[in-house]
Amino acid sequence: MTPSTSSRVERRKARTRQALLEVALVLFSEKGIYWTKIEDITERADIGKGTFYKYFETKEALLRTLLQQGLDLLLMRTKDAAHGVKPGPKLVGKIIAARVDFFLEHPEYLLLFHQVRGLLQLKTESAKDLRSVYNEHLDRLGDLLRPALAGNGAAKRTLATALAAYTSGLLTYYLLFDKADELKRRRGEIQAQLERSLQALL
Repeated sequence: MTPSTSSRVERRKARTRQALLEVALVLFSEKGIYWTKIEDITERADIGKGTFYKYFETKEALLRTLLQQGLDLLLMRTKDAAHGVKPGPKLVGKIIAARVDFFLEHPEYLLLFHQVRGLLQLKTESAKDLRSVYNEHLDRLGDLLRPALAGNGAAKRTLATALAAYTSGLLTYYLLFDKADELKRRRGEIQAQLERSLQALL
């Protein structure tokens, strides 16, 4: 196989893998992670079921990849918003705003994270694997939030957990009850509410 043929094959593989991830994310939003089967994903992606297993060992492996991908995108958006902001409470506001905007643009990730949190309560190996992805995200978010804390670095994980839970929990409520338009209209008010709810932790 020549180098150009090899790179073409690699690009095709990357496109197939990404197609599986994108289709799965849509189906998890439409049908839920429990009810979406591998056959649903491959049929929607117009890919043979056997091809799925060339990229992911199980549906749970695909779910972990999607979770990692979504949390990485969210953290990148959060880091961009925090860049150059002076230490103090204003940093929390910028981080909340970035997360609210991300979820308004990507409600499919908000629903995915909501569903995965339900799985984390199970005592399975896959739940443990997903929990490690979330823990890493919270640690990295805590590092971004550290400058907002008044010298209390030990509380960064507590603040990160509360910020992630309050923000996604409140936004999920609006999304689940078909209030997305209301959420967009009241975005500033909702952000202020989230900031107030975190003040005691600063």
